[in-house]
Amino acid sequence: MSRELVANKVSFEEDDATAVFAFCADDGQSSEYLMLQYPLQTDEQDRRLGLDGLYIERDDQAFGCYRGVKSIRRIGDRIEIDLNAEGKRRLKVERMVIVPVHWSSTIDQGLDRLAALSDGEYDVQVQ
Repeated sequence: MSRELVANKVSFEEDDATAVFAFCADDGQSSEYLMLQYPLQTDEQDRRLGLDGLYIERDDQAFGCYRGVKSIRRIGDRIEIDLNAEGKRRLKVERMVIVPVHWSSTIDQGLDRLAALSDGEYDVQVQ
């Protein structure tokens, strides 16, 4: 089962510790969102606990996990995120489909950065 999110708000922010790419249904405090977060700094404990890869979260922390993404694809003006077995189990969906209301350079920047960070963990296809 796919879950579609029509995103009115998109953000990409990066600092010394993390890169965060987020999509939200509206400008307010919507409960419908998708966040992709990649840690730029990890220590041995993070690696041992599996907290050193791409984190994905849908609508609530209860629907989130590290290393749950199999691939991220841009198809026209939408983004499809296929999940691996752990991602499907934790997010309770097989695929996330993000439909931005307005495509922007922020989205291109976020996709490009996730592709650069993937290190073989997940595949990013930007067409």
